[in-house]
Amino acid sequence: MVRSAVLTLVVACALAGCSAAGPETPTPAPSADPASEPTSEPDPTQLSFGDAESVTWEPSGDLAGQLSISIDRVREADFADFEGLVGSGLTRDNQPFYVDAVIANESGADLGGLHVPLYLQDSNGILSPPWGFAEPFEPCDSGPLPEPFGTGEEAELCLVFLGSPGATFESVTFQPTLDAAAVTWTGDLAVERAAKKKSAEDRR
Repeated sequence: MVRSAVLTLVVACALAGCSAAGPETPTPAPSADPASEPTSEPDPTQLSFGDAESVTWEPSGDLAGQLSISIDRVREADFADFEGLVGSGLTRDNQPFYVDAVIANESGADLGGLHVPLYLQDSNGILSPPWGFAEPFEPCDSGPLPEPFGTGEEAELCLVFLGSPGATFESVTFQPTLDAAAVTWTGDLAVERAAKKKSAEDRR
């Protein structure tokens, strides 16, 4: 359940006008250079939820790795989970989604603490990166890879995404650069109801 205290959002968000606004000026979470943010999906590899795919990822010029990524489930979240959070661009017009991913390190490089370039593509054709939180967000932690994250290690991540206003879910996409072929996952959405709402219904 979301704490009643206002949590400062640390947001890496590609939605127009989307930035965090809290009691203090937030620090953007690490993300790709906007110039390299994907805008198209050339010859994508199309997968279903639960399928794993090995991908090459070069977070920087002196660091490269190989990951196995599986998108296991996408949940349509209840906006009640976000009550009390502060962030310009956080409105009920933006449907939130929780994405459950399993990521394994198949390389010899330590990739701990990095944000894997996964995006949510919606029916408006918008690719949005995950939101990050300055403090734990109980419904879905939406963080980077754990530290350390060496050879053979595996992590189960939950990532928070917001669709653009009025849009529906299309796919989850891995595409680190514009010239890289995208890997996309699609499937049936699960519906996640907020803990607050469940409690209220149980009391009836």
